[in-house]
Amino acid sequence: MIKHGIYSGMASCIAMVLFCHSVQAVETPPPSQNNSGEANLLPSDLLQISSTDAFSKYVFLVDKTARHLQVYERKGETIEKILDVPSDMGKNTGNKSKRDDHRTPEGIYFFEKRLENSDIPFNLYGEMAFTTDYPNIFDRRESKTGSGIWLHAVPDEIPLTRGSRGCVVVRNDVIKKLKDYIKLKETPILIFDKVSYVDKTEHDKRRVALNSFIEGWRNSWESQNIESYMSYYDKSFKAVGFNFDTWKNHKTKLKNQYQFIKVVLSQPFLLLHKDQLIVKTFQRYESNQHTDFGVKTLYVLKTEEGYKIIREEWKRVSENLSDPTATASVAPESDSRSKKTN
Repeated sequence: MIKHGIYSGMASCIAMVLFCHSVQAVETPPPSQNNSGEANLLPSDLLQISSTDAFSKYVFLVDKTARHLQVYERKGETIEKILDVPSDMGKNTGNKSKRDDHRTPEGIYFFEKRLENSDIPFNLYGEMAFTTDYPNIFDRRESKTGSGIWLHAVPDEIPLTRGSRGCVVVRNDVIKKLKDYIKLKETPILIFDKVSYVDKTEHDKRRVALNSFIEGWRNSWESQNIESYMSYYDKSFKAVGFNFDTWKNHKTKLKNQYQFIKVVLSQPFLLLHKDQLIVKTFQRYESNQHTDFGVKTLYVLKTEEGYKIIREEWKRVSENLSDPTATASVAPESDSRSKKTN
């Protein structure tokens, strides 16, 4: 029996010792792009990676159907794939919804901790593992359960076709490469049943459309048009100490208090997974009475009425971090409710 706290989430990660009959798969090399024309296509949901080291300059994509993990980085105004490797998934197909269903979740997740040999048994997790934040905000809204969803390795003699209890699994030599692309708390891993691709023209169109949504929200806020501004929020909206109604009251109070406000966003990170969207951006806020700088994170759902913000978070950081070459970590505030909220 495992007693140490570090193993509390391992039950969801342990790969099965027997081959999985429900997953008929073979360990395949990365698909060639030379003959299919796929080299000119881009993932339809990975639209924009920030250019600052303060966030992450890399994004991991997992295709459960193809059984591959890819790493993308920013290249100018677009993105570029820099790594494509075989991987294993949960022994059961489908999106994870509850504890012990042996499925790999689908969504937008972030790496949280790095575990090595002294933390984990080699025969189960190889030389290294990275924990994730499953279940995330979107999962909790759907009452999904379970935990311990990791990216980890396995010993070389174990095939990548047997199925895990929900984790994404790669080779030892691969995870040693992947660690160089991971910035804890910042690097996302997007897991799809099947990654869809579009050409650059369509990719640019989708990226511009999402940036237009963000700009509309920013402009409504800056112009202090409360009705327009609140139209970007879902009725179920939550923030620390606020719901939809109290948020609207708070913004109305500030409108009556401030003569003007100015909101500048920079280095936006756009992470899309079907109807789920996470926007992470530097935000400089200025009024005739108050100025601050921090990281704004929006959690957004696409509804019948369009994209709606369901949660908003803000952390104060040094404005020096907005420099694309900045590498310092973004430190959270000790208690957001004790800070001024704009």
